[in-house]
Amino acid sequence: MKRRVILVMVAATLVASSCSAGTADVVSEAAPGGTEIEAELIDDAEINTELGDPNPGGSDEGPAGEPPMSAADSAAAGPDELDDDAQAILDELLANGFCDPADVEDSGVVIAMHFVVKGQVQPPCSGDADPRLEAAWTAMADVTPAALLSDISLLAGFEGCDTCDTLAFVTTLDEDADFFLMAIDIQAGAEDPNELALTMQHELTHVFTQVPRTQLDISISVEECTTYYNGAGCLRESAYTWQWIQQFWDAEALATIAADGGVNEEAGEARCVTDAPYTGPYGASNPEEDIAEVFAAYVFDVNVSTALDEKLAFFDQYPEFREVRERAEALGRWNADYFFDDC
Repeated sequence: MKRRVILVMVAATLVASSCSAGTADVVSEAAPGGTEIEAELIDDAEINTELGDPNPGGSDEGPAGEPPMSAADSAAAGPDELDDDAQAILDELLANGFCDPADVEDSGVVIAMHFVVKGQVQPPCSGDADPRLEAAWTAMADVTPAALLSDISLLAGFEGCDTCDTLAFVTTLDEDADFFLMAIDIQAGAEDPNELALTMQHELTHVFTQVPRTQLDISISVEECTTYYNGAGCLRESAYTWQWIQQFWDAEALATIAADGGVNEEAGEARCVTDAPYTGPYGASNPEEDIAEVFAAYVFDVNVSTALDEKLAFFDQYPEFREVRERAEALGRWNADYFFDDC
């Protein structure tokens, strides 16, 4: 069973992407070497104080027998180190009521939700802190500069249902697409941390390639768009994905993409012929999945077809992407077992 990438509309005007990198079964046993890596990630989480239990003593009562602090109150209080700008962001997230498990419940049982401010995870605003979610975020944050994390405003961990096959997804929380949610199946992810690492970088790509202020103009209709319309907006001329499309996707290939930018795996299968420059049929389904899959492969130096060399080299022109790859190498993340379905 493949992990699925699904476009979900959270509100009438909002686009969401529920995606995967690679092709391992999300509920399969851990990949070779996975146990050792999983232990390493959990150890990292233990020292991540931003993600820790706000009441480490374990008591349900507050100081001097006061009633326990609710998750929402805990999030509202925020860490002491928040500066005025960060506190204002947190206040806005709270005021908009974004910490809503209903946004994730279709994918399984929500265990915990945390606001994220400038790349820093806050105490849970719903549920209880879970070491599996902490480990997953820490693993991504360790290799990713805060600037690329800063548009994620809400992190959710869920345990998938028996028929669910979504390992992670991202979606916007508001009509202006200023705030993004990243949700993770922490149960399946703990079973295969390598696959989860690929998937989270894939999902992160969908965030930093759709930020309205630099990447996607959501005020332009499909009829007015002169670049590429992805169902939510029109890519800006300088957008990463538009640069990618101009270099790697010709007009004939683009003509097969649905008007709403959705995934067409049948078209991907047809496009994904022997030695084709794609990570697999899913990456071949549309340009946004293509760039997300290849970015995940780039970060972790995944052994893929040499037909992808030019696409992998695309990211070297951007210092922010080189930094992610270099951090992953420095932390030994290149040595893990990662894989994709080849074309």
